[in-house]
Amino acid sequence: MGSTTPLTNGGDLNFQSIFENAVVGIFQTDLAGNYLCANPALAHIYGYDSVADLLAAQPNAHARLYVDPEQRQRFIDLMAQQDTLTNFESEIYRRDGSRCWISETCRVVRDTNGQMLYFEGFVQDVTAQHIALARLQAAEQDLQQKNQELEATLHQLQKAQQELIHAEKMAALGQLVAGVAHEINTPLGAIRSSIETINLCTERSLPLLPTVVRQLSDPVFEQFAALCGQSRSESLALSSRERRQYKRQIMAQLDAQGISNTDGWAETLIDLGVLSPAPELLTLLQTPQGQQVVELAHQLALLDRSTHTITTAIERAAKVVFALKTYARMNQNSEKVSAQVVNGIETVLTLYHNKLKHGVEVVRRYEPVPPIPCYADELRRYGQTLIHNALQAMEERGRLEIVVRQAQSHLWVEIIDSGCGIPAAVLPRIFEPFFTTKPAGEGNGLGLDIVRQMIDKHQGKIEVTSRPGCTQFRVGLPIDDAPHV
Repeated sequence: MGSTTPLTNGGDLNFQSIFENAVVGIFQTDLAGNYLCANPALAHIYGYDSVADLLAAQPNAHARLYVDPEQRQRFIDLMAQQDTLTNFESEIYRRDGSRCWISETCRVVRDTNGQMLYFEGFVQDVTAQHIALARLQAAEQDLQQKNQELEATLHQLQKAQQELIHAEKMAALGQLVAGVAHEINTPLGAIRSSIETINLCTERSLPLLPTVVRQLSDPVFEQFAALCGQSRSESLALSSRERRQYKRQIMAQLDAQGISNTDGWAETLIDLGVLSPAPELLTLLQTPQGQQVVELAHQLALLDRSTHTITTAIERAAKVVFALKTYARMNQNSEKVSAQVVNGIETVLTLYHNKLKHGVEVVRRYEPVPPIPCYADELRRYGQTLIHNALQAMEERGRLEIVVRQAQSHLWVEIIDSGCGIPAAVLPRIFEPFFTTKPAGEGNGLGLDIVRQMIDKHQGKIEVTSRPGCTQFRVGLPIDDAPHV
């Protein structure tokens, strides 16, 4: 099939120029693997300074080219069966011993009797694509492992709910579990969605990337690079109204240029951060190749944003899981430890994030305070009870202020809510066991009694003031272990 004359035996000056200046490797080898001719691009891919050095070394014929020695025989067998071979990928050794991946597109040259004379074809360095794919696969495997860990944590949390539901000191655990489960499921959903986007974009973009980019002229490549750069630098937080306004403006511009599918291209440009398309970009969208370039930039932008979403989701999930583990860790020996009260408060706020984020303004006023000797697990639970009561009093809408400060020998924690307040007739009785103003089934009146016992155990103080719109619990804890009277 085709000519039996090697490239070195003829060809006009134009063909010779294409051969010498091509960006892909071009070669002819005899059946034993000796290079009959090669262009500078092939020598560069294999790590040789010149074609002469490559022809002198003959790494293919001397079995020094393929990392897997059997790959050369696979190549010969497939060529004998098919006469042509497209995108045959192999890992090879370069001259300095480093490795790279190549993609070969070849054909067999036969004589008039059908006997194989030599092979000729093209070689492209696809190492970058392999590295990108390997990184994506590693990231996906890592994410799947993290998903499994999060799901296992969620399962443990649900099991703990069943074991602790009957204890009054954990009376709010049922609602807490639901909130934490939601907080974990939200980043899990974001991760799953982003992985699906990454997989879809990988399937669509990576196979096209080398072919499309290789065919681009310099001006079009510069526009492609600019779109990719803009999509990474822009962080648009448009409202639905703003997005509709920009979309209408862009659709009008596209329609004026006679570009079809204005709705879809307007959405794509906004995703890329292009709110006012330049004339050059509008011209680019008027050609099939230009549309392919813009869509490829869009797919790469989706890959980048999905990776950012995954990173954010993992950080959020890790924070929730860390808070959950901190909260669940029990001090079995009931011994005092030196701990920062603020850390315990932040753990509780993290676990209640689902209740706080929709309508509660949290104001933190933390002064620098020293760690104190305390039963850290019990202090976290008193903080949970007071914050939980405050949220109920506000019906999860309002202002929650938390103050931590030092006054002489005590560290004071104040929890202030903007709820309905505690009636004056009820206020003296709130620490009585089994006294509650909640409807039947919502409490048995032990929560604040347990809080008072915890504070007494720490030789501390608890004070309450209340009026409609402002209820304040003030807890004073000794800074050292000396007896206080």
